Amino acid sequence: MKYKTRDYAKALAQIFLEKGEKINEKKFSQGFLKLLQKQGDLKKSREIINSAKILLAKKEGNKVVVLESARKLSAGQKDLFSKFIKKGDIVEEKIAPELIAGVKIIIDNEKQLDQTFLKKINSLLNN
Repeated sequence: MKYKTRDYAKALAQIFLEKGEKINEKKFSQGFLKLLQKQGDLKKSREIINSAKILLAKKEGNKVVVLESARKLSAGQKDLFSKFIKKGDIVEEKIAPELIAGVKIIIDNEKQLDQTFLKKINSLLNN
């Protein structure tokens, strides 16, 4: 890998900030993937795209919030989270059955609140 994930993400975010709607998404995506393949960094593509998404959200004063739970969240549960999620924030829901129960909230891939049953079991086993 010649370039760090952070460098790719910054470049990708900058292109979207400058070009925005003018980008031919299909052509741009193919070119970006070819570049990653040529550099031997194709396996980092998901991480690069997620980092770029966070950078773009931050530049607009927003955040990326990932809600992980063992099952699909109910409307009532989603409503509870809406208190700290503002308009413009990017919200992703992920189903991870291995969590057993509870929810894990990750903000901008930096802050995390883990209130899952799996974490509680692991903390009991590790004490």
